[in-house]
Amino acid sequence: MKKICLFFAMALAIVAVSCDPPKPKTFEVPVQLQLDGQPFAIADVLVTLASGDALFEGTTDAAGSVTFTVPVGVYTATTSFKKSEAGILYNYNGSANVPVTEAFTGTVNLAVTASKTSQLIIKEVYNGGCKDNAGTKNYQYDKYVIVYNNSDTEVDASGMCLAMAQITSTRSTNKYEISASGVIEYEAAGWTPASYGIWWFQDGVEVKIAPFSQIVIALNGAIDHTPTYSNSVDLSKADFCTYDPESGFANASYYPAPSSSIPANHYMKTYEFGQGNAWPLPLKTAAPYLIMPGSDIKAFVKDPANFDNRSVNLSGNYAKIPTEWVLDAVDIWGDADETKNFSRFPSTVNTGYVVFATNGMGYSTYRNVDKAATEAIPENAGKLVTGYSGALDPDKDNDPSGIDAEASIANGAKIVYMDTNNSTNDFHIRKTASLKK
Repeated sequence: MKKICLFFAMALAIVAVSCDPPKPKTFEVPVQLQLDGQPFAIADVLVTLASGDALFEGTTDAAGSVTFTVPVGVYTATTSFKKSEAGILYNYNGSANVPVTEAFTGTVNLAVTASKTSQLIIKEVYNGGCKDNAGTKNYQYDKYVIVYNNSDTEVDASGMCLAMAQITSTRSTNKYEISASGVIEYEAAGWTPASYGIWWFQDGVEVKIAPFSQIVIALNGAIDHTPTYSNSVDLSKADFCTYDPESGFANASYYPAPSSSIPANHYMKTYEFGQGNAWPLPLKTAAPYLIMPGSDIKAFVKDPANFDNRSVNLSGNYAKIPTEWVLDAVDIWGDADETKNFSRFPSTVNTGYVVFATNGMGYSTYRNVDKAATEAIPENAGKLVTGYSGALDPDKDNDPSGIDAEASIANGAKIVYMDTNNSTNDFHIRKTASLKK
């Protein structure tokens, strides 16, 4: 009987083994970092290879190379890191499509671009509006942007300007050529488009931002919206507003008389070079950016040589902002369809994007916390609030630091935000705009 039982046990084991699914065939995929068309020899840089739910990670050797072992699939290789040169901190970002087939051979060249970090960053963009009190209609005249000093030294922002790359985000109506590798034509020309107007602070007004502090700029509706729309925000406390009764942008819905609590010399100036009576920061596809002009901005916007008009009217009249003027930018897409959307900034300014799919819900685009840099500040001991739950989708679109920035600030902490010049890494969608808490 024991022999019979042993026989059946062996038979069952053979059946169990024979039913195990075969392991997928794998292939070695070498990835080599490149800079300016040459191999970039840099060690210990994290590179990821992702496809759907599959994620592979590895670090480069001294030659800037890393090899992955993966099954057949279509992958995206990405990297993002910082490196200091001659006392200047640079962000490096790169992305490449990697189709791995049965016939795969060779090495994937992952080109990276370098861009400078900046003290001044965009901390938050609120552009989607909210619901009215009945919850049936969207209210969208309460937009704002927060500019933040992401350093431990005071910064003079008096010369800073606010602009927006208002190019439609669908390839079918894009006025600029995009190469097969996804590079838009003005990148090689060394400029970044700005639409409708560029906003600057008034002459003689000092705008100094203390370390780890911010200024709020009302993009329209520099008033307290909450008495009429309880889901909205109070912008009567904004530090500045982007409109002036003399600006030329006079649509009363967008630009009511500013609150008396905002000094008249805090109305930002502009020159209307586009078509429209309001700055139409899109509800889903906004692309605001900060610039520090290398020449007089007032003269710059009045010189026809500084413009590129791609339409029969002024709707496609773009100011050609020298790329080296750009301090910071965020590229916000209405959806993640890369066959329809394109990156509106040169890769030396920004790579990646953040998806803002639903307007009218009070959401905002909010910057992630740099966990290591924030925790390294000695004064933050005991002040950081963790367990952040403010992201719209914690499973897919969360702040990976886990630090609740706003609660920590209220607790006296100093926050350093992520600044990799890659909107995918740097931002998430916050389900409640920070000014509403």
